[in-house]
Parts: sequence; structure tokens; C-alpha cells
Amino acid sequence: MKTFRVIGLMSGTSLDGLDVADVTFNLDGSNQWVFKLNNSTLYSFDSKILSLLKNGFNLPAQELVELSSNLGRFYATKVNEFLVEFNLKSTQFDFIASHGQTIFHQPNKGFTLQIGNGPELAVNSNMPTVVDFRTKDVALGGNGAPLIPVADHLLFSNYADTFLNLGGFSNFSFKKDGKVLSYDICPVNIIVNELMRNVGKEYDEGGDYGKQGQINQNLFQQLNSLAYFNEKGPKSLGWEWVEEHVFPLLNEEISTQDKIRTLYEHIAYQIGVALNNVNSNSTLVTGGGAKNHFLIERIQYYSKGKIVVPHEDLIDFKEAIGFAFLGLLKWQNQINVWSSVTGSRRDSSSGVVHFP
Repeated sequence: MKTFRVIGLMSGTSLDGLDVADVTFNLDGSNQWVFKLNNSTLYSFDSKILSLLKNGFNLPAQELVELSSNLGRFYATKVNEFLVEFNLKSTQFDFIASHGQTIFHQPNKGFTLQIGNGPELAVNSNMPTVVDFRTKDVALGGNGAPLIPVADHLLFSNYADTFLNLGGFSNFSFKKDGKVLSYDICPVNIIVNELMRNVGKEYDEGGDYGKQGQINQNLFQQLNSLAYFNEKGPKSLGWEWVEEHVFPLLNEEISTQDKIRTLYEHIAYQIGVALNNVNSNSTLVTGGGAKNHFLIERIQYYSKGKIVVPHEDLIDFKEAIGFAFLGLLKWQNQINVWSSVTGSRRDSSSGVVHFP
């Protein structure tokens, strides 16, 4: 089995930029995939593209198609800069795997759209590309998400037996009866960051601000009483749910610091319940929330198993590594989306390959 070297690209809903990861993959003696992150960096969007991406779902069709092409060229430009920065050549790589930028995601209506034109990326980087990982699963009746659990359990299983991503929402994946399952536990940074803007900050670094607040028991009980927390998975959360169910509870006359402290306790409690329900022995935590040391302390307090926070490179680039791996599975025509996770009619090998 040959070694594969892949560039993984990830740009998420936070719009903080484009994650670029240079990853080597091969199979070890027991036929398990192993990886090495060789180089990685984050490139900011230029102001024009950023402004258009923020308003992408309101753009007329023609302008959205134009933005997709421009974004594909932007990705290629950044890949080429990456090669120069780390003294690499395109011939050292097998292909690029790009998640693209999500503009629409309504699987209940049968569609999803991640822009970032694949042919533009392939031609302007002079490398094959694998793109469009979600559409096929939606066509099969699935949610087209989450996709990273495949990488969790095939690539990162030496770190832990369950996996928690602390981003805008907390997403959890685990094995039950030989199948991988996944669901959203609760909102995290999407609310905390919104509250931090009240005090002139974009986020609560290390959890230091919220840590100094007091838990409001009434708010704590109200948050934990929301019906979602009694629903069985698979289930997922979105901004609309937060606006409808959480923000009204935060209108009480409580200081911002106490609201955030109470949210931390609520988040940690709900995550602890989820981990303990599946008897997790160890949980790998990634995503921006993994750097919130106080929140991690509170999650560990409620969790019977061990909470594992990896090296910062893995926290920051796990999704880019994950999509590089999903691209590799597609490149080999192997299954890279599991119906047990997305709710589709069957497993699939998803993604579209473009050659320069």
C-alpha cells in the first residue's frame, strides 16, 4: 500500500479563514490508517470575499455562482502560497481535498450547497481535487452531516474511544453495538461569543471572564429543562433553535459574567450526561472550545471518563485533516460517509473528483 500525501482545506461557518493542512497517510501493520501532519496554517479571507461570504445566502444566483468561482481561485492561490511558504512542490502531493464553504444546508428539503468551484481549484493549483462531500448523502435521504466521525473512528481512535468537538455547538460521536452514532449535545461558542460581544470581546479566552461569575440556579435549571435535552439522537442544533429557545432565557436581569458562568455549568453538565450515558472511558476534545481551560475543567468534573485535550495543531486542524482523509477514501472509492451517523438510506463514497 502506497503512502498518500494530501492537502486538506477547511473553511467553517465562523469565517475565520481557510485552514490548510499537509498530511501524509499510510496503513500500519494492522491495516489501520495512520497520519502525520507535516505543515499547517490558517489564511485569512480577503475583505471582499469575506463580505460576500457573510451575505452568501442572500446573493442572487448569478452572483453566487461568480462567488463560487472566485472562491475556488482564492483557495488555489492560498494553496500555491502554502507551497512556497513551506518550500514544497505540487508534484509531492496526490490531490487536494476541499470541504468548501457552506451557503445552504437544508437536508429536510433535499439540498445542501458548499461553494468553492472544484475545477477552478484543480486548474489553478495544477492538482487533482476532491470536493462536494455532502450532496450525495443528502440525495440518499441523509443529513449530509456530520462527516468527521468517519475520521474520528478510523484515524483518531488511538487517542480516545469517544470524540467531542466544541465549536459553535458541541458534537459527540461514539460507538454503540458496533455502529458509530453522532449528535449535537448543546450550543457552546455560538452563545458564549455572542454574550462576550456585550463586553467588547470576540470570545472568552481560556474561560477566564466567565470563570469569575456566579452560577444563577434558576437560569441553570431552565436551560437544563429545554425539551431538546430529553430527545433521543440522531439530532442536531442550529442558530434558529438558539434564537427561539435559549436567547429568551438570557433576557433575565443577570450580569453578562453570571450568564456566561451559568452557561459553562450547563454545557459541562449536559456533556457529562452524554458521555456518561455511553460509558465513555476517554474523550478526545477538539474545536475552539478545547482551549477554554475552565470549561474543560467543568466537563471533567461531570464526566466519569478521562477528558483528553490534544496538541494545539490537532485542535486547530483536525477538520482539515479529517477532510483530507475523507478525500483519500473517495480517491480509493471506499466508503467515507456512514448512514448510522447521517441517517441516509445507505453508506456511500461521497465527493466529486476534478483533474487539472
